Amino acid sequence: MSRSILPDLLPVARKALQAFLQTLLGAESPLALQDPEETTPEAVQADCQARLAVLGRTEDTTTFVLVLSDEWLPLLSAAMLGEAMSASDEGAEDLVRELTAQGYGSVRNALGGEGIKLPEVTYLVSLPGQPIAARLLPSELIKIPFELARKEGSIDGFALIPPPSAPPPQEEDDPTEAAAPAPPRRAAVPVAPAAFPNLGSEHLGGDGGKANFNLLAEVELEITVELGRRHLPLADVLNLTTGSVIELEKLVGEPLQIFANGRLIAEGEAVVIDEQFGVRVTALASTRQRAKTFL
Repeated sequence: MSRSILPDLLPVARKALQAFLQTLLGAESPLALQDPEETTPEAVQADCQARLAVLGRTEDTTTFVLVLSDEWLPLLSAAMLGEAMSASDEGAEDLVRELTAQGYGSVRNALGGEGIKLPEVTYLVSLPGQPIAARLLPSELIKIPFELARKEGSIDGFALIPPPSAPPPQEEDDPTEAAAPAPPRRAAVPVAPAAFPNLGSEHLGGDGGKANFNLLAEVELEITVELGRRHLPLADVLNLTTGSVIELEKLVGEPLQIFANGRLIAEGEAVVIDEQFGVRVTALASTRQRAKTFL
């Protein structure tokens, strides 16, 4: 990808990100990109350290750096989980990686339609106050500031990408090859444009965060109840016989733990319903912990 086509690709990426944010937030979300500018790691290090940053990396290079102001995480976490989070909260880094992966996937698909193939990346989160190691940043960078307009006030950030490399020069044709006889022409294959029915205008749900979970309402989760645990040496396990008793660490009267998809969502007490065991919920985990079951 050459630097000359960067201005043509930025509107495509902006449109994809705006659609992603609009779907997540459930409201119109105008996203504006400012003109790109050349910069260096030293010039942006202070801004990166003061804010939340996400690095998209391949095995040996950094493909992009996303730097966000403090307002982004509470806004997006409230839309995704129904509860505003800060960068210091438990699970914040996992949520940032998930949101970045979804946004990058939208951009990757959109640019793929333009013939630009972006690599698969892993995500490294740098919390506010943490400097980004100089070795992780290219020596030359292009800074792309952006701003999201909201009724409560706009929030900003910027992306850092390496300068696009120029395409390799085309090799001149070998005169010996040019003298070779041209292969016979094949008959032209008729080509007609594909016709698709009009699907009508797109309407987005207006219920913000709840809309994301309504899509998952019919998904079945495996619920397990843990009675207790005990660590045993291998020798003791091999010596178990019929009638052996294993003493668990949980005391009588302590609540049972209830898990969904391996994540703790509640505590309760055992009950008997007809001829089946059940559990009565006595305490629920926080909304954030239960919502993380879907991530």
